Amino acid sequence: MSLLRKLCIAFWIAIISTASFEAEAGLYGFHHYNPYTKEERILNLEEVPDTIRNYRALMRENLLMLIRYAKKQNPDFKIIAHEGQDLLTKSLWEYAREGYNRARQQENAPDDSFLFHDNFQEQLPERHTPAYEYLHAIDAIAVNNLYCGNGKESPVTREAGLGLITVEQCPTRDAADSAEISAMIDHRIPYTFTELSKAFNNIDKHDELNDSSKNVYNIADAQNILFLTDDSLYAHKNQLVEALQKTNYDIIIMKPLFADKERFSAEDIRNLHYKHNGSKRLLIAELNVSETSPGDFFWQKDWHPGNPSWLARKSFTSPDGIIVKFWRAEWQKIISRYFKDIINEGFDGIFFTGIENYRYFEQQNPLE
Repeated sequence: MSLLRKLCIAFWIAIISTASFEAEAGLYGFHHYNPYTKEERILNLEEVPDTIRNYRALMRENLLMLIRYAKKQNPDFKIIAHEGQDLLTKSLWEYAREGYNRARQQENAPDDSFLFHDNFQEQLPERHTPAYEYLHAIDAIAVNNLYCGNGKESPVTREAGLGLITVEQCPTRDAADSAEISAMIDHRIPYTFTELSKAFNNIDKHDELNDSSKNVYNIADAQNILFLTDDSLYAHKNQLVEALQKTNYDIIIMKPLFADKERFSAEDIRNLHYKHNGSKRLLIAELNVSETSPGDFFWQKDWHPGNPSWLARKSFTSPDGIIVKFWRAEWQKIISRYFKDIINEGFDGIFFTGIENYRYFEQQNPLE
């Protein structure tokens, strides 16, 4: 980091140091593989559907299933959700769906004005609802490109006091510096990059912004973060562990298995819980809740999209990934076993990604 950059950041940190730190990939929204086909973009319906399935609610329930188990095993287990902000509330789409289903199932249904809510505003969900439980079960949400793009933060995240991590793909290093300063002023944890090919696989390409010897037990305590969700640059597990041990990041988000197959030892996990300077940090495992790939340890040789039937289509963000019908019992059993292993390994929390894939089913196969 240049001396000028350090001085600029130190200046802003000094300004905001008196304020309390309240708020706090390929990742969805950055990589683009396997786009929609021409056929997928055209939805020809011979009959008007009687019922539309609520894929948002199904995704929310899947996440809650995992979260409930995690919190029962460890109440301090951290939950970070990547994108999927529509799940934080009962969204306009869900209200419109309910109105549509009522109209299709009743002879004297009210008129279709439920489809037009120009003044609809997000609000904290009602108590005793899945949305309320989900909102209050997560510790932070990660949002793409709030400062270097068109990303938006749901007002509900601030109202609920959630931590916020902003993942920024910036056109220049100066733009990235500006995004980092703005994020810190706004009490958010920034992760910036300019080269997508090195964004999530290269430790050396990222500065340890505001590194300190402070122990980090909660996301709100953190001031920097590392995403290392692609370990392909490391030939052996020990090389990766040694490289991470030499860093002072407050939070590390990484795969729970090296190369999607090899477990980290208890000693590996224990060592990675500490920064190079000896202080405590949070070690968070990444889990894609709606995709699988031939590299996964549970993959079977004859699998491909359509076989078994819950493998839906190729991933938008991974060249060899496959989006699954995440509500199906077969996938739920697989992901539950995988999640239990993550908890037993000793990670401090989970980073849920792949949440946004519910949108594919809404657009392409929204019928029951």
